[in-house]
Amino acid sequence: MKAKKKKSFVSTVLLFFNYLAVLFLLIIYLNKFISPDIFWPIAFTGLVFPFVLLVNVLFVIIWLIRLRIYFLLSLLVIILGWSFTTGFISFSKTNKPLPGEGENLRVLSYNVRVFDLYNYGPRWTLNFTQRNNIFRFLDEKDFDIICMQEFVHDTSRKFKTLDTIPTFLSTKYVHAGYTSSSKDINYFGIATFSAYPILHKGQINFSSRMGNLCIFSDILVGNDTIRVYNVHFESIGLSAEDYTFVESLTQKGKNIDNEYFMTSTKRIVRNMKLAHLKRVSQIDTVYAHVKQSPYPVILAGDFNDVPASWAYHKLRRVLNDSFKSGRGIGQTYIGRIPGFRIDYILHSDEFTAYNYTTGNQKYSDHYPVWTTLNFKK
Repeated sequence: MKAKKKKSFVSTVLLFFNYLAVLFLLIIYLNKFISPDIFWPIAFTGLVFPFVLLVNVLFVIIWLIRLRIYFLLSLLVIILGWSFTTGFISFSKTNKPLPGEGENLRVLSYNVRVFDLYNYGPRWTLNFTQRNNIFRFLDEKDFDIICMQEFVHDTSRKFKTLDTIPTFLSTKYVHAGYTSSSKDINYFGIATFSAYPILHKGQINFSSRMGNLCIFSDILVGNDTIRVYNVHFESIGLSAEDYTFVESLTQKGKNIDNEYFMTSTKRIVRNMKLAHLKRVSQIDTVYAHVKQSPYPVILAGDFNDVPASWAYHKLRRVLNDSFKSGRGIGQTYIGRIPGFRIDYILHSDEFTAYNYTTGNQKYSDHYPVWTTLNFKK
């Protein structure tokens, strides 16, 4: 009798926490439908989706081991939000043979963090280490279309980028857009390089605190034209002080003053809230522009948001995610708060994605991502 009561108590406690896990997962799913400008706190829940998903998977395993039908509780909710799961982890085969028909376009998206320009050497000398590493990586892979975010062009030609890349790659055609400059020497923005002729160049300006931008390039592929969007959506803009605070939370035995904790937390939440709200109008603008495109679309860039976000699911209404042609989790951000996939290559139905890859090159605070898009007329 006591054993039965003990088992009943354990099951009751497990079931209670299972209900909480399921409820939290359902709340995360609301990101697909609720824009941050309607209820901004919902956007924060998408950041913890992998953890909540894992908890629910564990509950499925626990109930199966205990031979209880309760395993259906989490299992059905996971299946209900399968589009969230496949945005986080992909199960496709890699190294698929490419089709012989149509054009196979190797497309790269890479936030290069201004090629590590500000990592100066002794006596403020320029440090070319990471820039040259990125150049070698590009040379080895030989991409057809390259979309770079946090790009920098030095008009003094002391730190060559824009005027050098076309000299050693097949991507001879260039479209760059800038939002700011330093002393009219270093210009900051985004750049698209193409091995195919660029027929038309356009720019979508954002209302942005951080100098974010979108450019689009109409590119001639064979006898057809495609449109490539290169985008960098609103950044959170955390300061060095914010990163120090977050890192201090993970240090064992470190006491944090309550006032410092509250002040830092409020500042980070405020910045994240503003970034999410800014991205709403940016996403809406690009979404409308993509829908009106007269050509097949590739959209690549740094979204500064995760696959469980409203931003991602809004663009997925009209575009496919090439990530699904790869395998694994696909973490792209490797900065001081790592673990998120925030870099994407999306495409319209005229393309079929093959062999999506998240690189392991640590030349920036982002990993490069690339895929092959087969384009048929």
